[in-house]
Amino acid sequence: MHFISLVVSSRRRGNSELLCRLALNEALKGGASSGELIWLKDFKIDECNGCMRCVFKGESCPLRDDIYKFFDKIVAADALFVATPTYVLAIPGSLKLVIDRYLLLPKYFNKIYGRPAISVGTAGLADWNHFQLPLMNLFLLGIGFRVIDSFMARGAGPGEVLLNDEIVLRVKKGVQSMLTYQFKPFESQTSEHCPVCFSTVFERIGANKYRCPVCFVEAEQRERGYYFDASSLNNHRWTPPKVDDHFENWIKKTREMFREKLRKILQKKKELGIS
Repeated sequence: MHFISLVVSSRRRGNSELLCRLALNEALKGGASSGELIWLKDFKIDECNGCMRCVFKGESCPLRDDIYKFFDKIVAADALFVATPTYVLAIPGSLKLVIDRYLLLPKYFNKIYGRPAISVGTAGLADWNHFQLPLMNLFLLGIGFRVIDSFMARGAGPGEVLLNDEIVLRVKKGVQSMLTYQFKPFESQTSEHCPVCFSTVFERIGANKYRCPVCFVEAEQRERGYYFDASSLNNHRWTPPKVDDHFENWIKKTREMFREKLRKILQKKKELGIS
């Protein structure tokens, strides 16, 4: 097994790096045949310009950055551990730039699908990170990983997270679970968070019915949390059939849909005085 720890931070020896080093050391001690620590900041990732050449023309992305180099590195991971600081309730912009290159992922998705990953968000103050884990796991699910654990580690200053023995133990146990992980379907369960993406943010879609906005699984509110049926969990937004359907029956068809509306668009622009 090749184990990768991904640091999504610009701070050297900060909490994210230290947790990633802890996970990597545990993986190598636990039997991983190889491993490495990588920094997202070492890859130049540009903002997607929406040209759609990768979809409509099947061309490589024209942006001269390191996005393919980064994805090629990630696809080599049999297990992936990610740690990132929290910036204003959510992930740093560097990781969002990677997520925005989602249209390049089909060539990687099926190679990675089902491999285990763990995500840890670091933050000092509670209640200021509600979008952190869902967005971290959006990155992992979008590229094909199965998130087997995801949690917040509290600590404002560099290294503070290591003072929490429960966090250290959870990282160690999580890594051991990845080393022995075997992919299996979700089972019906009651949980306080979405079992797929670990989000605690839900949209209400009916009387006592809710839906996770990240992976689109539905749930019913119960006394001890939300009840998730196995059929919904195993048909979440990031399964291969759903991902393939999204690309084939929506993204690829938007070009023809646009062409059919182009005359009306040009007319409307003229009416509104928009050049």
